Amino acid sequence: MQYSPEEINNIDKQKIRKIYELLPQSNCGLCGFLLCSKFARAVVEGNISPFGCRLKPWAGYKACEVMGLDVPLFGYTSRTSLLPMLGDNPTFEELRDLLGEDP
Repeated sequence: MQYSPEEINNIDKQKIRKIYELLPQSNCGLCGFLLCSKFARAVVEGNISPFGCRLKPWAGYKACEVMGLDVPLFGYTSRTSLLPMLGDNPTFEELRDLLGEDP
């Protein structure tokens, strides 16, 4: 399916709005942007991690869903700490056995 530039622009605007609604809308600037709307736009454009909001970092999971991205099973630091024990590409069963629960 091919989209026209106008349709792509509308899709991006919808994503920006949805991500903005997930944010605290406090315009604190801790993410590096003065406005939450600018942060949401940067996420849609792929210029910043969806987990960059310092007041509501868990909004990154929903933002990933909005963007159609795979949500990481673990944070970047915790997974890399497991790699020496499990290898580069652990199976679900290996993770469950190591953690003792469903990840």
